[in-house]
Amino acid sequence: MEWSSVGSAVGGRAVRTLRGGDRLVLELDDGLRLTVENDFRLLRAAEVDHFYPALGVSPSGPLARLADAVVTAATVTPAGGLLLVFDTGHSLAVAPDPSPGGPAHPWRLDSPAGPLFTGGPDGTTP
Repeated sequence: MEWSSVGSAVGGRAVRTLRGGDRLVLELDDGLRLTVENDFRLLRAAEVDHFYPALGVSPSGPLARLADAVVTAATVTPAGGLLLVFDTGHSLAVAPDPSPGGPAHPWRLDSPAGPLFTGGPDGTTP
């Protein structure tokens, strides 16, 4: 299956599992996997939590509320960041530009067949 955008690929899909460590991994319906290696924020109402995968991420607390959440919208910023909106009222915003020595790509979306979209410092998503 081919998608024209990240939004069309992940829209309407639920988060089935979350994993942490030195990255955040969201396993979505249909075998899609979103891997976040760059700093990100979790926003809800007036609260914002900052996460730094290089320091370790644990899918607990507010982040755990994304389990079983459905992605309602996803957009790539002009700089290559990612914004996901969930039916829980949460938004996940991935910073676009890794710091020097950081990951090559701030995030990537893979299917069982291979890579679909990758955010890069130059704003491209192949």
